[in-house]
Amino acid sequence: MKDPKKKLFGLILNGGLSRRMGSDKSKKMVSNKTLISLVVEKAKAQVDYLAINSNQKSSGNKIEIIPDCLSGNLGPLVGILSGLKWLEKSDDSFCNWLVIFPVDSPFFPENLVQCFFENLRDEKIVMAKCEGRLHPVFSMWHTDNLKLLEKFLMEGGRKIDLFSKKIKTRVVNFPFIGYDPFFNVNNLDDLKIAEGISSKLGGIN
Repeated sequence: MKDPKKKLFGLILNGGLSRRMGSDKSKKMVSNKTLISLVVEKAKAQVDYLAINSNQKSSGNKIEIIPDCLSGNLGPLVGILSGLKWLEKSDDSFCNWLVIFPVDSPFFPENLVQCFFENLRDEKIVMAKCEGRLHPVFSMWHTDNLKLLEKFLMEGGRKIDLFSKKIKTRVVNFPFIGYDPFFNVNNLDDLKIAEGISSKLGGIN
């Protein structure tokens, strides 16, 4: 469990190449705001310190940028590893948990982190699920995973769900609320769907 006296660290993953979008998806607009600004706004309300995993020098949000610790665009796991390494080197004012938010999913629950901790027992990873679909990037990682994760990546592992099978993991179910709150924007068609969801909500919630 989280020590209430310790700060919680959150990391937005923005290290992808946006191949299906054709250009930087983090700068695409929904409700007249960029995806990254929407995710920053919601994530900030749930953690004490927020950074962005990106190999670009600036996000335009005046938030600390943490680049990939391994080269080669190895996917979300290397972003998670980079965050765990940052946390390991931080001062003791931080707790041992890292919360992960993908940059392309602006509708995630406002009580995401609260639900993660409420359902946590002795697991080392927590992941979100909705309507039977696992959303492994929306997750929370203990620093105890660092060395095993680094070894997994160095041996060619890339999939979050494959790594999590090696570790005691808690899956937390979230309700379908007319849409999947973990819906992610991968292409221009998804962007239109996101605009439709946002319109029904009267803006991002």
